[in-house]
Amino acid sequence: MNDDELQQRLHKLTTPEPSEAARERARHRALIAFQQTGSVQPDNSTWLGFRWNWRYAVALMLILGTLPFLFFRHPHSSENLANDRQILQQTEKLFPNQVNAVVEQNGKIDLSIAESPVVGSDQPVLLLFKRGHETIRVLSYSGHRVCLMLGKTQNCFEILATPAGGVILESEDQVWLASEHPKVAGYSLRAQTLASL
Repeated sequence: MNDDELQQRLHKLTTPEPSEAARERARHRALIAFQQTGSVQPDNSTWLGFRWNWRYAVALMLILGTLPFLFFRHPHSSENLANDRQILQQTEKLFPNQVNAVVEQNGKIDLSIAESPVVGSDQPVLLLFKRGHETIRVLSYSGHRVCLMLGKTQNCFEILATPAGGVILESEDQVWLASEHPKVAGYSLRAQTLASL
């Protein structure tokens, strides 16, 4: 067999489709790597159900690059609330029905992405946790469960929007009504829905 014949046979070979278990392992590893580094290294591999190419990489870099600037505005302005809603919409375009939360803390943006599509992304909510000069902003949805490091402890709670536009946080052993500006793990809490914008 000569080189030309070998080259032709090699070009005809195809790689088999990965199993669903292999895809789930790859998604899990990619999520862990993303959470540890805060950045994505696109390599034309399948990740979270779509194939990376330069358009996705550029779109993700633009979104992640503009997120810090959008978060550093006054939290009460309607323009900022519109930007919060836009952040969720743009993130949803990249990860349809998989966005659990966008968290900004100490100038760092963390995305909480579900491994498989989930329901309940029609009632966006903004949560603000404040303690001294520290502010943690959480963009999520009613019905979603969010876990945060508040101080030195991990706090998990479910976010619930009320029909009147209020927000309730529910942990395993406690319930907070955001309109009462409660203290949660030493942080004052302010919250509101973004659906009215």
